[in-house]
Amino acid sequence: MSRAQRDPPAGTPAGTFWIGRNPNPRSRLPVLLLLPVAGERPLCLATTGTWPGPRDLFCYELAGWPEGVGPDEEHPVSACWRQGQAVHLVLKRRRQRRSIFVWTQSRGRTLIFWRSRRSMRGAKPGIRVPQARALERSVTITVDQRERYAWRFADYQVRTERRELPVGDYGVFHDGRLVAAVERKSVEDLAGSLTSGELALVLAELSALPRAMLVVEGRLSDLVKVAERVRPGWLLNLVAALQVEFPRVTWCFAETGRLAQDLAYRWLAAALRRSVSAARKGTQLEAFPGSRVAESLSPWPGRDTASSPEDAGPWPPPESPSRTEAPLDAAGRRAAALAAARQGKVWTTREYAEHFGVGPSAARSDLKALVDEGELMAEGRTRSRRYRVRES
Repeated sequence: MSRAQRDPPAGTPAGTFWIGRNPNPRSRLPVLLLLPVAGERPLCLATTGTWPGPRDLFCYELAGWPEGVGPDEEHPVSACWRQGQAVHLVLKRRRQRRSIFVWTQSRGRTLIFWRSRRSMRGAKPGIRVPQARALERSVTITVDQRERYAWRFADYQVRTERRELPVGDYGVFHDGRLVAAVERKSVEDLAGSLTSGELALVLAELSALPRAMLVVEGRLSDLVKVAERVRPGWLLNLVAALQVEFPRVTWCFAETGRLAQDLAYRWLAAALRRSVSAARKGTQLEAFPGSRVAESLSPWPGRDTASSPEDAGPWPPPESPSRTEAPLDAAGRRAAALAAARQGKVWTTREYAEHFGVGPSAARSDLKALVDEGELMAEGRTRSRRYRVRES
């Protein structure tokens, strides 16, 4: 094959999906596709149709677009990227927009299938998304030594070890670093930590990890029932506000403890596999700038500290927290303010009062209490005084 056939065709638009005719009359794959995969050379495939119908379409990878052959159809691409053993394609049109090209192994051969939403409906459960495969594998889960009545994972291929975790109740390590953690809560415990403001601190620490999840053993409706002397609307305001405030932490309500354990195991296995995959690409782990948890994420003694790969990439600097709609008591206000300060927020008396909807005297009292407790430090004179997290 000539060099012109190996290289992408000249003048190929970077964001255009090509569909053409295979010039080889003997081929059983009469349609050619050209995908502008982000960060790679355009990918050329031969297949049997122009879009998957009731079934997936088999594809064969070619070295390049044949010389002298033009496209019959050109479609602008909204996004096209490779993720693991798949390439995702999103077109800029109203119908037949999303599809996925999946690489799989069968009897020692590499096979490629083109799937759309319609063809996925006929696939077996667990086959629709490549990442869902093979999660039931052996994994080591670290259990925080302070966890009482810990999950045993007796029915799974799990080896557990006890040690003190910097954050979370269950976690997985890769290259000596905590890459994912699960915080376990009962409905009663969640209700108490919500109303006291403690949960804001926990979520702030979990947000410093590449991946974190809060698993609640119970339904959301149960949370409203167990909370005593609290209006249901106010409690749901807290849940919604914290979910928005800490979007990096996934919330999940499981009906039973067994279901919560099952989900936590599979979630941790998926997170660990993702971390291992990212390590092969050399992507670096980074936590929130200025986070106290960042020091706790350093490798445990005796582990290799040469590298810390993960696919999280640089995280954006923390934004100022939005105003809390639900009224908090003094303890709740201080806990939420401290969590924001640990993310980089610098408070003033005026900002504190506006944020929590209290008067200047209450704001000064709360901030002074945090200073007396050694959590915050005050800088400047009275009118221009600023409060930031105390440097250790």
